[in-house]
Amino acid sequence: MNVYIEVNADQHRWCVHMDQWHVGFRTPDEAEQFVERLTARLNAPHSLDMLADSPIWNQMAGRHAQLSAKAMPSLGRCVKEA
Repeated sequence: MNVYIEVNADQHRWCVHMDQWHVGFRTPDEAEQFVERLTARLNAPHSLDMLADSPIWNQMAGRHAQLSAKAMPSLGRCVKEA
C-alpha cells in the first residue's frame, strides 16, 4: 500500500493518501500520527490463525467450497459413469 501525505494549501489541510483512498486532517501532526499508526499496523506480524477464527474468513471459505463443488463433479459420480 502506498501511504503518503500531501498538503492542500488552498484549504489548509493535510491529506493522507492510501492507494486510491484518502483522509483529510487539520494539522500536519494529526496526519503524521495517523501515518505512523497505520504503517505500524500494516508492518505488524499477521497470523493466519487470526484469520481462521474470523467469521468473514469462514464465510469466504464456505463459499469457495460451494463453488468448487459445483465446478467439479464428485469422484464417486465419475467412477460410476466410467
